[in-house]
Amino acid sequence: MGYIKLSKKSFFHNLDYFSSLCGGKNKLSIALKDNAYGHGTYEIALFCQEYGIKHVFVRNLREYQIIKNFNFDSILVLYDIPKKVNENIIIAVNSIEYLKNIPNNSKVEIKLDTGMNRNGIYENEILKAVELIREKQLVLNGVFTHFCCADEDNDITLNQEKKFQILVKYFKKDFSNFRIHCAASAGVHKVDMSKYDLARIGIGAYGYLDLDQERYLKPVMSLYGQKIATKRLNKGDHIGYGSDAFVALKDIVVSNYNIGYGDGFFRFSEHKKANIADGRKILGRVSMDSLSVEGDDDEICIFNNVSQIAQANNTIKYEVLASLNPNIEKIK
Repeated sequence: MGYIKLSKKSFFHNLDYFSSLCGGKNKLSIALKDNAYGHGTYEIALFCQEYGIKHVFVRNLREYQIIKNFNFDSILVLYDIPKKVNENIIIAVNSIEYLKNIPNNSKVEIKLDTGMNRNGIYENEILKAVELIREKQLVLNGVFTHFCCADEDNDITLNQEKKFQILVKYFKKDFSNFRIHCAASAGVHKVDMSKYDLARIGIGAYGYLDLDQERYLKPVMSLYGQKIATKRLNKGDHIGYGSDAFVALKDIVVSNYNIGYGDGFFRFSEHKKANIADGRKILGRVSMDSLSVEGDDDEICIFNNVSQIAQANNTIKYEVLASLNPNIEKIK
């Protein structure tokens, strides 16, 4: 297994960018969910704390346990329900049934479905939600929604925002002092952030956006492999599994490195080709524990920007990052 190098300087640069868009660092809530998009929940929490981030969100209670002792003002748990009240946890409400199962006196944030049609409460369920909040003596900490097309369609996003603003008024009739948020990394470029208390920054914090504004960001992660062995191949020799996955056209020196699909790196082969960071090709098939590259370097940078790897595998940058084994060593 190789290692991941994290750039605090790049992470802080990205947070500076989003702070400038959103009205200050106190309006940023950083995604630590799913191993902080492969970057390490604990490691990125340390960066967030040093930068002065007050709000974060995680996927489940297991991730909450990793960061519970940090001094964040709020930790929003998106997809899990504790068995008993925990004052440090804010529970995202994804449905009416979800709301029924939340322990009395808990802090909650109601997710409104404004067109994502995935999680959240519909308009005709709001009165029931208000009734349950009062009945269970829950603390309404916030109301939020999620945009389905913020990186591709302005009209749909703006229509969702309009619907969200209308639905929030239902809660303002019965509750006060709750936070309101709707935008993630792409969404902050589409709505007026002065209207909202928070922005949920995910992929943008790590240096990527499916928008032109990605040029203002810097990738935070680099993935490195360390040499296992070096081989001298004669013309006609093949590498690894498969007799024709790679055949040397001349005498070459090839080294094998300790990153493979067992580490969550994609299985490139003769059918899907990819290069490492310096442009050299990954030769033959990526194995479970290793991959091969021409040369005899002691270590190689497999990527410092996942864009090319994602494109070569016909997927999105999120998947490349989130697929990485959380046990890969992180170096700051």
